[in-house]
Amino acid sequence: MAGGAVAWQRFATLADASEALAEAVAIRLKDLLARQERASLVVPGGNTPALFLAALGRQELPWEQVTLLPTDERFVAADDPASNERMLRTQFAPLAQGRVRFLSFHGHGSDIEAAASQLCAELAELPPLDLVVSGMGADGHIASLFPGAEASFDAVPDSGIVVARPPGLPPRLSLSPRRLVEAGWAGLLVSGAAKEAVLKGAGSRSVPLPVDMLLGRMRGLDVYWAKE
Repeated sequence: MAGGAVAWQRFATLADASEALAEAVAIRLKDLLARQERASLVVPGGNTPALFLAALGRQELPWEQVTLLPTDERFVAADDPASNERMLRTQFAPLAQGRVRFLSFHGHGSDIEAAASQLCAELAELPPLDLVVSGMGADGHIASLFPGAEASFDAVPDSGIVVARPPGLPPRLSLSPRRLVEAGWAGLLVSGAAKEAVLKGAGSRSVPLPVDMLLGRMRGLDVYWAKE
């Protein structure tokens, strides 16, 4: 598969992988902020990143110079238990304390297409993303980019925002493949043998999975994998 190097970091537990990833992200943020006024950081939702977000929030950094974004968000209320933003505000102390700038995917009205357009305008004011941390589903999806023709997405050209409508699930807003792939650095946090097998099968698939876009990044990908 064409692209940059995929570097595997292996750990016995998700807690160990999360602490190591938090340290790696903090080092990269400090380096960026020594050279530029602001830095952007994209983080995933779901259950897996909770320990990582808590560990990262304990790092001593000038968080006021960081812009935080979710990889994606379900089109539900911000306080809904399924909301990624709700999880981020619970687990990531700098966000809960108002010490970091946050690009929320909420508060843009009840029409998802209109919300996507407004988010596009806000995202357009940001430079290419500096750091992206992604999770992955067992089906190989990243953010809200799902495999299969049955999961359609529509993107405004060059907007960076995708509207995803996975079957049987609430519609979602997601960063586009281009925004994710063109980030300065990308890390993937996963656990378990099943997900390891998905990643290792990248070169032999007849139909690529969304995660293959990260695995094929020209700037490479750091995989933080936990046995359990």
